[in-house]
Amino acid sequence: MAVGAVAAAAVGASLTDAPGASAEDGQRIRPRSDWDFDGWAKQVDSVARGERTHFVVHWQGPKSNWFKDLFKEDEIKNGPGAPKQMHKLAKEDDGPGIEYSFVITQHGEIWEGRGFDLLAGAVEKFNTPSISVQIHIRKGETPSKNAMKALEWLYFESNRVLSRSKDGSQIKKALQITGHKDHFGTECPGPDLEDWVNNDGPRLEGEAQADFAAPPFEGGTTVEPYPGEQAFRIGKSDPAVVTLDKALIKKGYTKHNDGNGYQAGETFTESTRLNVRDFQLAQGWTGSGADGYPGPKTWDKLVN
Repeated sequence: MAVGAVAAAAVGASLTDAPGASAEDGQRIRPRSDWDFDGWAKQVDSVARGERTHFVVHWQGPKSNWFKDLFKEDEIKNGPGAPKQMHKLAKEDDGPGIEYSFVITQHGEIWEGRGFDLLAGAVEKFNTPSISVQIHIRKGETPSKNAMKALEWLYFESNRVLSRSKDGSQIKKALQITGHKDHFGTECPGPDLEDWVNNDGPRLEGEAQADFAAPPFEGGTTVEPYPGEQAFRIGKSDPAVVTLDKALIKKGYTKHNDGNGYQAGETFTESTRLNVRDFQLAQGWTGSGADGYPGPKTWDKLVN
């Protein structure tokens, strides 16, 4: 396959409209298009989602290694320039481009690299089963609270997305959390992230595994995929709103209506939003997690 074709396919598979693009509490995956992805220099193979077994954590590590300085220019630490610079440097180093599945900055931004469906290049001989996530810090730097919050959210989001594939290939149990050094002789991911892997990892895996108690493909039927936040805007019509309304009615969240009783329809109204908000509040969610606009978590819990 030509490099141009690979690049075009990769752009088309980006997360702009895919499950996982947004969520409650302000967390979301920012797609490659948001950092002006310009294609792969070499072919990057795809990986079936069901082959993923590990969530592997990395850091950026030292600024130079035993044979060269890794940066000849100022390093960009946050914003779209961070993954864009990594992509550029990886291509200059004769690679296809950015090596990680996702990159998390100290601001807590989650940037798509190779994403859920492309082979990462960050763990030698262990890339096929790995979702490789880099916290964008150097040796001697401590990951921020925002970065760690984003890392935890991305772990659960990865399990959600990979267990809900519609092509017949999906994970059947929670991803195992490991560090790069668990698979290769390296300092990566450094002491702070290693502590997170060893101390928080088992707890998070247990919580994620509990979500697999009700298989997403039970009975041979698939779950309803999250249609994206664009489906739920006041006054907008979308078939997904009918599915949402039916779930609200089934679960009894129909207090708000136009005086004629709450009916399923394609238009997302203020009554819809208030009924969704009642459902969110009943889950104990607060803030942006209870604003009445369904994100992936609300959709899965209410509809699926």
